[in-house]
Amino acid sequence: MSRYIFLGIVLVFGNISEGFAFGLTVDQMYRNLVGSEQNGSRSALNEPLLTFKKADSKPEAIWQEKKAYFEKHTQKPAAFETGRQWQDIVLAVKKGDVSPFDLAEIRRLSEHENPEAIELLAWMYATGTGLRQDLQKSYTYYLQAAHMGVSSAYDNVRAVYLAMSPAQRASLPAF
Repeated sequence: MSRYIFLGIVLVFGNISEGFAFGLTVDQMYRNLVGSEQNGSRSALNEPLLTFKKADSKPEAIWQEKKAYFEKHTQKPAAFETGRQWQDIVLAVKKGDVSPFDLAEIRRLSEHENPEAIELLAWMYATGTGLRQDLQKSYTYYLQAAHMGVSSAYDNVRAVYLAMSPAQRASLPAF
């Protein structure tokens, strides 16, 4: 039974080389094309095989109008502030209840080289609070805070270094 099904599939799909399209084989389409060119019904040089209607558009004017509308009706990034004070964020981190907005604010402040934010981010990496624990990143942030003059960061750099495995210590960048 399966042999007959297989033979039927081979017979149906075996003639793929003829390339059925719109009920015609490739050979028939070619003959029709050559015949129409020889009869002069279509000039091969002047008229393309397929023609498409071009869409009328004014892209620059449309985009300028949409851009002006978007800028007028969209809040600026400054309007998306967390609205939380630094002390509230530190308390949330101590409780282990770090929201994505708190983490974004801590990262933003650390990118602006705020020593407290850098030290807090280092502590979060060291303890795994709000982030995946990563002692190497913690070491790097504590070292950065120590260079900025945070007094407790010196002790924490040493503590994190001692907590690392030998493989983690070896992967630290050389200074």
